[in-house]
Amino acid sequence: MNSTKQKILKSAIQLFNEKGLVNVRLQHIADNTGISVGNLAYHYYSKKAIIQAIDAELGEELELLLSIDQNFPSLIDFDNHLGRYFFILNQYSFYFLDMLEMERAYPKMHSKRLEYMEKMIAQIHEWLLLNMDKDILKPEKGENHYLHTSESIWMIITFWLTQRQVRGKTEIGEGHFKEFIWTQLFPLFTEAGWMECEAIILPQLKFHSGDPYSLDFRKFT
Repeated sequence: MNSTKQKILKSAIQLFNEKGLVNVRLQHIADNTGISVGNLAYHYYSKKAIIQAIDAELGEELELLLSIDQNFPSLIDFDNHLGRYFFILNQYSFYFLDMLEMERAYPKMHSKRLEYMEKMIAQIHEWLLLNMDKDILKPEKGENHYLHTSESIWMIITFWLTQRQVRGKTEIGEGHFKEFIWTQLFPLFTEAGWMECEAIILPQLKFHSGDPYSLDFRKFT
């Protein structure tokens, strides 16, 4: 991709993130890029073409993230994996904040998004079952227990930015994001799992949150 196209996409992502998908026109993107609308149209003939290019770019990052199966079996590997998701959430925030608009205006892109969603849930589910077999997590308490847990974690990841914005919350840092996900897992740890978590994960959460008392971790012991 040439440098002008890269600048256009970078400008478009910035504006979509700041103003929302429906509020940005080609003129805005051209002005933000420092080029004429005609020059922009030479590279991308429409706003849809720009969104499709961004979607392809994001798709490559998600495919790479979702291709990691059992290569992140430990707790710290999963924590790092969550960090990668947080990076994508911030880099392409409009993609998650404007999910309903994307579904209505770009159904083909949305169908691909649904594939990513199912892969993400399956990946998390596989990780949970793997750690159950390793005696890090307790046995399932009922049918599809860990599948439902996987779906809950997926919902936190996917709708994290939306719910923070709707509720007017300003704490959008990586530590708070991870904290909400790990608290879904704390009650599921075996004694061995909790020891690993206490040694590796809790110090990470306290460091990233910037407030070592933001969550009373002792209540989970």
